[in-house]
Amino acid sequence: MSDVARAAGVSPGLLYTYAESKEALLLLVLLRETGTDVDSLELPLSSPGEGDVRAVLRKGLQRVGHVPTLDAALQTDDPVDAPAELAAIVGEHYDAVLSHRRLIRLVERCAADWPELATLFYDRGRKGFVHRLGEYVRRRAASGHFRQVPDPDVAARFVIETVAWFANHRYGDHDGAGIADDVARATVVDLLTAGLTGDSP
Repeated sequence: MSDVARAAGVSPGLLYTYAESKEALLLLVLLRETGTDVDSLELPLSSPGEGDVRAVLRKGLQRVGHVPTLDAALQTDDPVDAPAELAAIVGEHYDAVLSHRRLIRLVERCAADWPELATLFYDRGRKGFVHRLGEYVRRRAASGHFRQVPDPDVAARFVIETVAWFANHRYGDHDGAGIADDVARATVVDLLTAGLTGDSP
């Protein structure tokens, strides 16, 4: 707590008016980033029980991976408009990452010191999304709607990592932070769609 207080430029005593332990402070931040109105909570927040942090984190990560257009696309092999379908999938994923970018950054920072968190985020979360998106690319390439790629799962990772940089990591980049939000999103959607289909949305 003293390290956190020093980094935040406040006294440790102030932190303890919000959370009674570092675990409680982490839970408070996770609750805020997953949509809880922390002003409505009784503070200081008590130390969480076993599984409390994991449950809140799982809820937040499910929102990041929730792309309804992808779910719908996996139910058919004959889309009406494949470029528009892909553009919608990329756009939905972009918006989810953008709106949860602080949560994602927190998880990425903590994962190295918290193996259970790394398993939840990387193995149960991102890996499953890569598989779903890769299956989508594989099926659209097989049906002739997308061009053939060397590996659909690698193509899916390319989509995910491109979105991750522009919707999240560019905010910490000296030059990237200056790119307008709407321009970043439109460029990502346009180039990823054209790259897989040969057409812009």
